[in-house]
Amino acid sequence: MQLEIKTEGVDFVVSRAPQPKSDNDGRQKTDRETGQPLCVTELVAMDTTGAEVIKVTTAGQPNVTKRQLVTVSKLVATPWNIDGRGGVAFRANSITPAKASTAPAAGA
Repeated sequence: MQLEIKTEGVDFVVSRAPQPKSDNDGRQKTDRETGQPLCVTELVAMDTTGAEVIKVTTAGQPNVTKRQLVTVSKLVATPWNIDGRGGVAFRANSITPAKASTAPAAGA
């Protein structure tokens, strides 16, 4: 089961640059539908209740850098459980640099 996550009101900041997602043998995994290489980007997701670090998988490498404010498109969470261990895997269609704010600068 996949659960789509609403990202309105959530700020995402890159805490670790995109890295290849590898299998147990060290080979980079690929997307089953597109054949694109999979990458994992560590993000800090912040809203009014606090922050959480999540690792988000994308097909293709996002063009983002550490400490950059980004936009996450179509974020889904997939709960998993294997051999008594469990967690949540996050996947997104894309991670892109956030558009610059049009709000006036403080003191302007």
